[in-house]
Amino acid sequence: MKRAILFFALILFVSSMAITAQGRMTHEERVKQYQERLKLDADQTKKVDAILLKSEQKMQKMRDSGNMENFRDEMMKINKETNDGILKFLKPAQKEELKKMMEERKNRMQGQGRNRQ
Repeated sequence: MKRAILFFALILFVSSMAITAQGRMTHEERVKQYQERLKLDADQTKKVDAILLKSEQKMQKMRDSGNMENFRDEMMKINKETNDGILKFLKPAQKEELKKMMEERKNRMQGQGRNRQ
């Protein structure tokens, strides 16, 4: 289970870096993406909204600090907290869809990484 959570954190981190490189997705767009892909009900959507907002605020604070010494480790920690928070209230089918989303992001990032070389 810990490996799966770490994997999701890594994927979310990598996907967030891709979004940054292409123009960051707005908070509303991220919430809508989760809502549509995971078929969240109203209560779940509110929870995802709050978790993503908290995560985005932490990440922005890190970026603004300019301290890049432990940036990757801190981003991984934030992403793990985000995923853990979301996974707590998802139904099994939603968890599977989240895994698919993370795998898709991972594949996109790997493809983009190869194009940079």
